[in-house]
Amino acid sequence: MIHPTAIVDQSAQLAENVEVGPYSIIGPEVEIDSGTIVEAHVVIKGPTKIGKDNRIHQFSSIGDIPQDLSFDENEKTQLIIGDRNSIREYVSIHRAISVDDCVTKIGDDNMLMAHVHIGHNCILGNNIVIVNSANLAGHVEVDDWAILSGFTGIHQFCRIGAHAIVGIQSKVTQDILPFLMYAESSPKTINAKGLQRRGFEKQEILSIRRAFKTIYRKGYSKEQIDSELTAMAVESKSVQLMLDFIRSSPRGIAR
Repeated sequence: MIHPTAIVDQSAQLAENVEVGPYSIIGPEVEIDSGTIVEAHVVIKGPTKIGKDNRIHQFSSIGDIPQDLSFDENEKTQLIIGDRNSIREYVSIHRAISVDDCVTKIGDDNMLMAHVHIGHNCILGNNIVIVNSANLAGHVEVDDWAILSGFTGIHQFCRIGAHAIVGIQSKVTQDILPFLMYAESSPKTINAKGLQRRGFEKQEILSIRRAFKTIYRKGYSKEQIDSELTAMAVESKSVQLMLDFIRSSPRGIAR
């Protein structure tokens, strides 16, 4: 159902059961799949693809041009949003900065709370929670099951690992390892409770804790950390994930 006060461009492609609320504007080159609800006063600009069963709340801005002085408005860059995401009031999500520079992409089953900003070229996985007024600069990556607390600021090109929690009002300028709890500008411990809730075995959590202590509590060099984690990773997929994350981190991990 499309409210009579909504404006939907003739070229926009909406599945039959998409709902569009009062005074919302859906521009050209927008595709919205079945079951998605667009509430009142939402603006969606293309090129943007939105999947199934999402709910986009009032006053959100989806698919606008990036906040970058080098952006060429003739570039047909893209935003892709998956399925079953909850996008709350006043959220802004910008599309990518150039055609050759990937897309902005939101996965499935995420919650973006009120006033969250997702900058250009950000890549979000699945089952992520980003709490009110957290802001992601351009090219940030957030892996599955991460939680970013309110008023958190993530520097451009940073990566947040899977199952990590970033505490309220944190400033993040380097990559956050998977499974960590990060607050007050430093790693604190591992997200043990969260891992238990998600079905991690006790032994696997112990392995993650050992890896955390190896990285942050023993004063080892990078070479020593790599050697120790390599040995531990033989028996733990989670430690292997942490090791791969460290090795692939161009910014370095937060210490």
